[in-house]
Amino acid sequence: MLKFNSIGQIEHNYAFEDAVIDTDMYNGAFGSVSDGKFTTAATATKAIMQLENGDDAGLDKYVIKAGSHVRIVDLEKFVGQKIEVYGYPLPATVAVGNKLESEAAGTLKVNGSAAGLYLEVESIIGNNQGVVAKIVKNA
Repeated sequence: MLKFNSIGQIEHNYAFEDAVIDTDMYNGAFGSVSDGKFTTAATATKAIMQLENGDDAGLDKYVIKAGSHVRIVDLEKFVGQKIEVYGYPLPATVAVGNKLESEAAGTLKVNGSAAGLYLEVESIIGNNQGVVAKIVKNA
């Protein structure tokens, strides 16, 4: 799951678009949008940032059913700012200073030489519950 680090980040910049998913996916999956459809992708700049509700809200993995409309955030609009990431899509182990980029499955992986858009871990939240990361984009 992805969360903004402060509410002010979306105060003047609505960076969401609507898309539909063809298969069950998890909240926080990284990917791209084409013709109104979201698919997972490597080195992605967009991710599902759905509001969670019901019994599964707040779990490490929050399933969104196929055919659902999802809210997609464009992380390129927040380069230089911080974002919080919890549970899925984080790798099993993560440390301060890690560079995280998306894999084809929509999850994040540690890549020390990440290019393009990536998340740089600045701090660990709780007992490895999540991370605060800076959104970075290399030319």
